[in-house]
Amino acid sequence: YYYEQLRYEFDLQFDIPATYPAANPDLRLPELDGKTAKMYHGGKICLTIHFAPLWSRNVPRFGIAHALALGLGPWLAAEIPDLVGRGVIQPAA
Repeated sequence: YYYEQLRYEFDLQFDIPATYPAANPDLRLPELDGKTAKMYHGGKICLTIHFAPLWSRNVPRFGIAHALALGLGPWLAAEIPDLVGRGVIQPAA
């Protein structure tokens, strides 16, 4: 992720549920676990309120790329500036 011309790197993990594609994949950023309120235990990002309804309306046309672009992208755009501003994360070397 780039913010103010600095690069921030995170390990992304995702779980494909047994009911995929009816249910969206769970996206996790373990190294950010506990650093923001919009995250569940284990670094799982909150996609239930905004992204899950969009996913359910577009099954089976949506895939993992849609989850990254329409779920993870907006989440990063909202949370990373706050985390940087609070000094919680540092740019990648």
